[in-house]
Amino acid sequence: MHLHRSFQLWRRLARAEALDVHFDLGLRAFDERDLPRLRQNLVAVSMLPEGGLGSIEYLALSWRLAWLENRGDDALDAARAVVRRFPEDPDGVLELAQILTDLKRLDEAREVLQDGVQKRPDDADLWFELGIVAERLDLEDLRLEAFLVVWRLEHEDEPDYEPWLDDQAMAAVVERTIASMPDAVRGAIGNVSIIIDNYPEQWVVAEGIADPRILGLFDGPILADEQSTDAVLDGPARIYLYRRNIERTCRDAEEAQEQVEITTRHEIGHYLGLDEDALDFMGLG
Repeated sequence: MHLHRSFQLWRRLARAEALDVHFDLGLRAFDERDLPRLRQNLVAVSMLPEGGLGSIEYLALSWRLAWLENRGDDALDAARAVVRRFPEDPDGVLELAQILTDLKRLDEAREVLQDGVQKRPDDADLWFELGIVAERLDLEDLRLEAFLVVWRLEHEDEPDYEPWLDDQAMAAVVERTIASMPDAVRGAIGNVSIIIDNYPEQWVVAEGIADPRILGLFDGPILADEQSTDAVLDGPARIYLYRRNIERTCRDAEEAQEQVEITTRHEIGHYLGLDEDALDFMGLG
């Protein structure tokens, strides 16, 4: 009897692992827009006892399949079903809001997110997405409120993690990036301070300059204005690189190094006077 129970437990664990594998493969297929593989993993999830048609994994892959097949209403219905059946899952709220945003139903996305933060006031991801939607709706007060909550939550309860790039490694990437630039650029940025920090300071968010998860920031006079009286009063130009924000967008140290390089080039571009459109055109957006 004891051996039989052990075997049953082993089978349940094996099936649970299989569910995780098929779900993860389905998510990867969605990211790669691979419809045949996504369908295959969706069928596999539906056939597992731990999965099935009513599982969160099945519904989550279902809306992704519908989305890739350009069935927006079906995707929306499946995403709403996730939120309705699994109200404790914040990812479902985020995904539903994203679908509504992509369908340009921004007011509905705002309502979903506001309901989400009311139920989970300590979820920084929900507050952040609410801030993004509010920004697109030009609701400045709501945007500022949401982003300040994110800043507070992420500073009060900063996750304990081992960074891929410590200060020395990150500085080395910055130095290599600058060394690879043309002589004229390297000569122009000699007086620019580059500061590495985990997150932006509160004034960056409070003054509406950027959101709390910005990867980098240029602060100070651009090169063409450095000799003006106002520029002298403002002090030297500064470039901030925010390690924790950069690393949250990456999957490993190699991606983190690449993002540090892109962010460094981006902020140097601002110092040289390039706007966001020009930086996007150069692949530094």
